[in-house]
Amino acid sequence: MAKALFTRRFDATDTKKGVSIRIEASDRPQTFPAWVIDRAVEAGAATRVPRKRSTRTATGDQRHGDS
Repeated sequence: MAKALFTRRFDATDTKKGVSIRIEASDRPQTFPAWVIDRAVEAGAATRVPRKRSTRTATGDQRHGDS
């Protein structure tokens, strides 16, 4: 999944998957599948939001204070 800021309404359709999604503009980032975000960015309807870095340890464990 990817995040983007949508500046106008956008309709994403993938006829091979049989999927159509209508996205309304918002001042907050929205999460959608990468193919939707890619098409919206190409059409000028959205700006991709960079991913935040993970705070996980090398083992991927975020637990603290385990007994």
